[in-house]
Amino acid sequence: VDLSNRGLTSVPEDIAPDVTHLYLNDNDITRIRETDFNDKYLNLADLRLQVNDITSIKSGCFKGTIIKLLNLNSNKLTSIPDLHEVSNTLTGLNLISNEITTITFDELSYLTKLTLLYLSNN
Repeated sequence: VDLSNRGLTSVPEDIAPDVTHLYLNDNDITRIRETDFNDKYLNLADLRLQVNDITSIKSGCFKGTIIKLLNLNSNKLTSIPDLHEVSNTLTGLNLISNEITTITFDELSYLTKLTLLYLSNN
């Protein structure tokens, strides 16, 4: 489902529950709430949220998903989000061009399947 460049300020409520790829890039989304993805999209594997104004991602918001690729490039995040719910599925994480200044071992060590991590321009 491609909802790119639509001027969205939040994740829409009416996305099909069987979505596997969701593109919400180039919008005006500022935060990801716990209810945006939590137990709604059991087949969601590819989530693209790049080029938004995201400053916060609530812990637990990806519960029940199988996200493998998460693109948060070009947002306003100051830290690595809590991704424990997808620690056994996430293989790629893009955090290029955010405002992250410090990363601790504990923020990433639980992501056991992660093979691609992009952090430049922070």
